[in-house]
Amino acid sequence: KKMDGQLGGEPSLGDERFMPSQSSGDGQALTLHWTLGINKDVVGGVHNLSDATSTDMFYAAAHTGVIFDYNEGVQRLLQGHVNPITATAVSKDKKWIVTADTGPDSMMVVWERESGSPVRTIFNPHPYGVHALDIAPKMQYIVTLSAPMPGNDLPAGGQAGAGGEQGKTGEQAKGQAKDQEDCQSISVWDWPSDNDGPVCTAVVGTKSDRDVQTCVLFNAWDTHEIGTNGKKRVFFWNWDVGQPFQFYSPALAQRDFKQRIGDYTQTIFLPDSTQAATGTIDGDVVIWDLSLIVDGLSRPDERRAVKIIKLCNGVSLNVLQVHEKARVVIGASDGAVRFYDYQFRVQAWFEDLSAGPVKSISFEKASDDSEDFEPTGGSGVGVEDDFKCPHFLVSTGSALVVLVESRLFYELSAENRRGRLVLQGLDSPVHGLCCHPLLPLVAVCGYSGFMHLWNYNTRSLHLVKIFDKLVPHILQFSPDGKLLAVGFSNGHCQLLKASDLSAVISFRDSRDCVTHAVFSYDSSYLALAHADRCVCLYRYAHRHNDKAYAKEWSYAAKHKSHWRPIVGLCFSGPETEKLRLFSVGEDRRLVEYSIKSTEFGGLQIVSPDTVVEQEARPTGCIWYPFGGRGDNEKVLTMNDEYKFKIWNTVNRSCRKTALAPTYGGPITRMTPVYKDVDGEEQFMLYATHEKVLGLVQLPLDGNPNKCMGLIAHPAQISAISVDYQGQYAFTCGGNDLTVNQWLIDPQPVASASVMGGSGIEPFVKLLDGGEDGEFFSDMKDYFYYSQIKSQDEDTTKARVLDGMIPVEEIPYLMCALGYFPTQLEIKNMKNEVKYSQFGESSEYVNRIGFDDLVRLYVNHRPVFAVGPEQIRQAFEAMKRHEPGPLSRDNLVTLLTQHGEKMAFEELERCFECLVGDPSIHRVLDDEVDAVDFAQNVLGLTDAEELPAGEEAQVSAQPLEAGKSDWALSSSVAPHGSMGVP
Repeated sequence: KKMDGQLGGEPSLGDERFMPSQSSGDGQALTLHWTLGINKDVVGGVHNLSDATSTDMFYAAAHTGVIFDYNEGVQRLLQGHVNPITATAVSKDKKWIVTADTGPDSMMVVWERESGSPVRTIFNPHPYGVHALDIAPKMQYIVTLSAPMPGNDLPAGGQAGAGGEQGKTGEQAKGQAKDQEDCQSISVWDWPSDNDGPVCTAVVGTKSDRDVQTCVLFNAWDTHEIGTNGKKRVFFWNWDVGQPFQFYSPALAQRDFKQRIGDYTQTIFLPDSTQAATGTIDGDVVIWDLSLIVDGLSRPDERRAVKIIKLCNGVSLNVLQVHEKARVVIGASDGAVRFYDYQFRVQAWFEDLSAGPVKSISFEKASDDSEDFEPTGGSGVGVEDDFKCPHFLVSTGSALVVLVESRLFYELSAENRRGRLVLQGLDSPVHGLCCHPLLPLVAVCGYSGFMHLWNYNTRSLHLVKIFDKLVPHILQFSPDGKLLAVGFSNGHCQLLKASDLSAVISFRDSRDCVTHAVFSYDSSYLALAHADRCVCLYRYAHRHNDKAYAKEWSYAAKHKSHWRPIVGLCFSGPETEKLRLFSVGEDRRLVEYSIKSTEFGGLQIVSPDTVVEQEARPTGCIWYPFGGRGDNEKVLTMNDEYKFKIWNTVNRSCRKTALAPTYGGPITRMTPVYKDVDGEEQFMLYATHEKVLGLVQLPLDGNPNKCMGLIAHPAQISAISVDYQGQYAFTCGGNDLTVNQWLIDPQPVASASVMGGSGIEPFVKLLDGGEDGEFFSDMKDYFYYSQIKSQDEDTTKARVLDGMIPVEEIPYLMCALGYFPTQLEIKNMKNEVKYSQFGESSEYVNRIGFDDLVRLYVNHRPVFAVGPEQIRQAFEAMKRHEPGPLSRDNLVTLLTQHGEKMAFEELERCFECLVGDPSIHRVLDDEVDAVDFAQNVLGLTDAEELPAGEEAQVSAQPLEAGKSDWALSSSVAPHGSMGVP
């Protein structure tokens, strides 16, 4: 069976019984094939859909709904949410499933259980999403509680409906809170209708309230009554279509019953009575009922607290529900499930499940309730021999789901009363993930100290290791599949045997978290990067290089090579003559280490290091032998301005700059899909820091049709890996407690590349106006003029234009097109053209055609426009050591003596071209303002200054090809030329 807690066994290469029902991909490059995990902290988040013919259950894993047959091991995945699913409900007849999420662009979806298809989607039901919901027994209505404003632990203080404010209508509450958009609200939705909005809504509390309502439910015997509760208050609501909400909140103080009142957990309505009950974290139940006793606070038709019953000492009552003839069922933090009658006298108890704090209880649909559920009779003291109830599922805070049968109540042995484990999730953030290079195994580790080795073909847990007092953060298999390196948050690293997870050796040469771990291609070296910006190297060799000793792993060297965090670490591949190690950091430096030097005097840097960026921040690097023939000693770097850069490691020149996929955010991780595949047959799996996973086809050339992306996780993607056959990709989402398995089919990407056009057609579409646009026409004119200019524009002789221009003309053309490259960027562009054919012909290229110019422009220009905030940030960077405004003299000093230095005469020529006056002292005031400089000197319009004191949070907007966010004045370029490089 799937996950019955059994370990071991040889990895199987296939088992059709465990294949998901949706595995074809339906023409998608990446299809979610399986998800491992569960949103364990969603109260009431697991629903039993089983009946006489099926053994289905429903739960949420990150942003995906899962219908799981726990006997057959088959998942049906309900996809569509982009945020974590935080609220779920299932209709009484088990035919309809409701899911809702919390976050930007939230939505609520009603799914048809049988087909797994959405039948109603409500976009943005609340500003920040849905915190809790319930579906009415008659299924027509859904009630939702809005999620609190992000960053607020849910807005403390007095509550609406308290004391003298009881009885106010929802309209009145809304009127008082018109300017309080961040208050929590409650809404009722008629989901089968075509109405986009709720039929009834009201604000809960005021802006100062911090007792956020966390539980909501319909009164199953009167749908027009709703109960909600937070930690301190309970609200009872009455509603009707087209009418405002009426509500009251009964007051309860410690002095009323002369005992402490613990925080509330859940509220239920008791059938055949006017009573309601609310559980607490102290193990009490507060009973609310109508009372004829006048207390001066409540009306006769309003419930008030009439008694408090102690059910369990010091145990939180996490889940309360009424199951028709099942009486009251309560799940507690001690892991027990107990049954009570309506007077809260215990009827049955299941206290040996040993699965963790109960988070949800759900019963299967009984074919005949009168037969399948027979409660105790008589006095209610003790338990009759005929106690029987439908099977039920219990989910816990330990990410376990247990199937419990009523017969377990009569088992004598505690071991036999544990129930059957049908689902095992992940109980802590998952940041480590790696596929075995030779077998269908994937290793996963979590912050609670676990490490699991899963067989992803059979969905079985192959091996488990628990680390005591250590927090595993990163995993990496050796290429030969014999070792598994585990990096921990305290700087420790352990090498384990992949066959049984037994320890080989342990290292600790840093006190900071291991952030990167890589093996050399021959598995003889291991390199680690730590959060303290150190690189540590370990080797497998004979001690003292004496073959009389057996080979062993030992510390080789360490070097603190970066002054900002390391974002990438890689070894060279087998195609190189000697083994090489590289790292790249946020300090914009690519560093190479001398492996040979470690035998004598530590880890030495091969001088000089390479500056890979000037403004952008690198986000990662990998060894890049793919996409070309010969000249393969290259490193690929990624940056936060959506660019790939390929660096030749012999002469440290940039051989290629290519536009990266711009879905979501900058790419932070990449790995090849296939082993030993080159050229267009090779694809790279990539992930951004948050949300997006995708494929890009090689060679990297900036063609937007050669890549795709999708939302793989609702937030951070902490690791990615590809299986040894290139068939599956795996991702883990850190705090979402989920590992996803994706079926890879690169054919749709390859087809899209062909369908998108050949030559420069895909690149021209990225230009403003496309092929028929004015910008493309101007681009042609500039190119022709550049040909004339390169042949001496003053001559009267007949010209022969060959459609090529010298590489020296490239910077002038770029300036004319509105892209003003730095000297380093100019050097990179020239090198890219110069070495473009070197790998094939070993010859340099000194001239470039129009098609190549278009590609060069699209790949090198900034993806995002420069805005006023970028100008402000540049000025702040220039005066970081000087408080107050930037002085004119300091500005001139910085421009002439730092970075890409300008001669003073050159600076004066620029001022003369820009404003017609070469005198810097006449043009600039003693103190230079960023926005004034942009408007009055650079000639940029619409540079509006941000409000003083406001934190800059201006999001960059995509730059339309050929157009800046600011309009360039005609005075920027010198008369008779196309710009100044």
